[in-house]
Amino acid sequence: MKAINLPAYQGNIIRALKSLELVESDLAVPHSDEVIIQVSAAPCNPSDLAFIQGGYNIRKALPAIPGFEGAGLVVDAGEDPAAQALKGKRVSFFSQSDRGGSWATHIPVKASDCIVVGDELPPDMAACFSVNPFTAYAMVELAQGKNTGGIIQNAAGGQVASFINTLAEGAGLKVINIVRKEEQVKALKDDGYKHVLWQLDPSFNTSLNKLAHSFHAQIAFDATAGELSGHILRAMPEKSTLYLYGALAARTLSEIPAADVIFNNKVVRGFNMNEWKEDLDSEAFEQISLELQKLFKNGTLKTKIQGSYKLSEYEQALMQYIRNMSGGKVLILPPSE
Repeated sequence: MKAINLPAYQGNIIRALKSLELVESDLAVPHSDEVIIQVSAAPCNPSDLAFIQGGYNIRKALPAIPGFEGAGLVVDAGEDPAAQALKGKRVSFFSQSDRGGSWATHIPVKASDCIVVGDELPPDMAACFSVNPFTAYAMVELAQGKNTGGIIQNAAGGQVASFINTLAEGAGLKVINIVRKEEQVKALKDDGYKHVLWQLDPSFNTSLNKLAHSFHAQIAFDATAGELSGHILRAMPEKSTLYLYGALAARTLSEIPAADVIFNNKVVRGFNMNEWKEDLDSEAFEQISLELQKLFKNGTLKTKIQGSYKLSEYEQALMQYIRNMSGGKVLILPPSE
């Protein structure tokens, strides 16, 4: 097999990228509960960049193969019946095991970390299926359960935010979108989204407060952290909750209004898609998977792809993603042999 190898964690993203190398190694033998997947496509995600810098909550023994997500064909399996049942199936997967990474021609993955996908789901959509669509689904479901009148979300130019907009509309929930770049305001409004705010606009806090109270938006999904977290929470009505699910801008939260937390019952919580998944039984999760695949098949949902690169072109691929993370996913396409 061929794979991209990370020899050491580097805090500087460019140094981390330059340290990567393409290597060859023996194909892994699957453990009893594992399958071997011949990878057809694997995306670069913010978590992957944080991982190679040593700043993610998962640290693998080095050297390590980066990449947590992807899709491909199951070509071998351990003796466990759940693993054997996946032989010959197309799957999407998410794995943070030390045993391998998705930026490779092959990867060993636990059978429980695989999602069988239909032939109608293209390889590029399947590669990005295991995380973002389920994250958006879970958060919109959470908002519905809280009986909020609306949702506030930042990093609204990203893919999770796009899915939330679509799923929230279907659920009858209004969404207030916050973007980091001024040009994204026009782009989202051109796509039909009415309530889009640029976070550096001088009137941002006033506008956000007005919309949040008008829609009674008691739920916010925060992908960036930093000072913006506090500004969002301050603008929300009483008994609101801000769910932090990413830290694109900072590794800390700040500007959290102490008086609001004490006297207005405002709460900050984390959101972890894997914990949400663990609370579901296999039948419920499979039903959600089929529902989401149907939405991709009919075009309701679509992952934006800005470029695809061969495994040997990994440096070019990662530089493209670093330069324009809001432009869509960048895929790494390993050779089939």
